[in-house]
Amino acid sequence: MVLALGMAGGAVQKASASSGGGLFGTPIEIGMGFDAVLEAPIEALVDTEFELREIELNIGAPVDPYFHLIATMVFDEDEFELEEAFVSVILPLSFKLQFGREMLPFGYLNRLHPHDFPQVDAPFAYDEFLTDHGMIGNGGHLEWLAPLINPTLTLNAGIYDSIQHSVGRRMGGNPYVLRAQTFIQSGSGQHSVLAGASYVGMLGERDYAAGRESDPRARGRIQDVLGFDIKYRWDIFGARSGRGLTLGGEYLFVDYDRNPEHEIYDPDTGGDPTLDPGSDRGFFAYAHWDFDRFWGLGYRYDHSDVLFSSLEEDAWSMGHTIYAQWWGTEFSRLRLQYQLRDTRWGDGERGLEHLATLQGTFFIGWHPPHRF
Repeated sequence: MVLALGMAGGAVQKASASSGGGLFGTPIEIGMGFDAVLEAPIEALVDTEFELREIELNIGAPVDPYFHLIATMVFDEDEFELEEAFVSVILPLSFKLQFGREMLPFGYLNRLHPHDFPQVDAPFAYDEFLTDHGMIGNGGHLEWLAPLINPTLTLNAGIYDSIQHSVGRRMGGNPYVLRAQTFIQSGSGQHSVLAGASYVGMLGERDYAAGRESDPRARGRIQDVLGFDIKYRWDIFGARSGRGLTLGGEYLFVDYDRNPEHEIYDPDTGGDPTLDPGSDRGFFAYAHWDFDRFWGLGYRYDHSDVLFSSLEEDAWSMGHTIYAQWWGTEFSRLRLQYQLRDTRWGDGERGLEHLATLQGTFFIGWHPPHRF
């Protein structure tokens, strides 16, 4: 079971409040959350582990009517890290500029912190290809919102000097991201759809990930990533009732190029530097039902290649995840999750894993407002 003490997702917009007068009259918004996990493999309960995943500090402040600063600092695995720190600038003609260190505007899930995921864990495709932290880069992007009322159209274009949190799957040089998304809402506000397409490519020279010859992470590097995402919400009695249905999903396609200096150890080939890591793909889809603002149930289906699946003769993972959650207050949540993971390796071997997860979510103070 996983116990996660982290900042909650759905109620953050209500809970986002200034912490006081701030410095020289500027309101400073401060909040803190905790994320810890207790994980229990059902087949081997003696291997149950408790881990403090994150202690997160959020600081935000409007510099003036046009500039806003947000910084997120994380203590993770005994290390202190600046996860995000960026400035948002409101420009004329419906443009917005955001620069600094940020989660790339790629897909839907990549822009969320792990404790805000719809389920306890990251979907298999994200975990395999992009790591559970997603893609974080130093750089910035320009956003344009088309002057339409309903539906809306938003275009994003950004460039970065590297992508972090992708060890062995990194993109050095100057990765760039393109995204288009639309948001449609019914006149009553009960039905809403957010859909988008994203692309990450590469400019400039870059290095391969360092690794031993037997290390699969050094076999290649990401050349580009393509993603499609969609999310639908049905609020039966309006947003305040908390009762309704959420459907969501994403598809990822990742293409690699080969590391010509890396020999892949294989007892059959003796090491073949000409092997091409090819491409991987995967998707997830989930459904979540809220009975009211307190109780909810959900299910997620995963199907994903494993990393460099072409070198493993089309190895893949498939999973079923069910969970129930209870919101005690706007600041606290408990979530119980069960997951069955079925993995097939290139040699024909298959493995089943049953994992139970208990998540407790608590936060204090301010948190940046969440997306739809």
